[in-house]
Amino acid sequence: MKKKLPVFGILLLFVITALLISTNVMANLWGIGTGQGYLIPEESSMISFKATQMNTGSGEYWLYGEDEHYYYSMMATSGLKPYVFISKEKAVSCDHFDKFDFKTWCQ
Repeated sequence: MKKKLPVFGILLLFVITALLISTNVMANLWGIGTGQGYLIPEESSMISFKATQMNTGSGEYWLYGEDEHYYYSMMATSGLKPYVFISKEKAVSCDHFDKFDFKTWCQ
């Protein structure tokens, strides 16, 4: 029994490390911990959200991001949210869609 516990612990550590490396968790944790204004959209998750363009000024927040379902932009607001988003399904039907230019996102 004592030998199985270290093997299980090593396996668990390996799985957790692989998850952290293969997802965006570490980058998102770093952004939330150190960045001013960095947030994860409520439609997304810590695991799936990926910042695709960061602000180059003094603020450490993303301008554009995406996950498996949506594109996000903090270049505009939507109601009470400090960002806008569009589904990837809908983006396909937008003429001249550019995921790095929210003005091309059809409403």
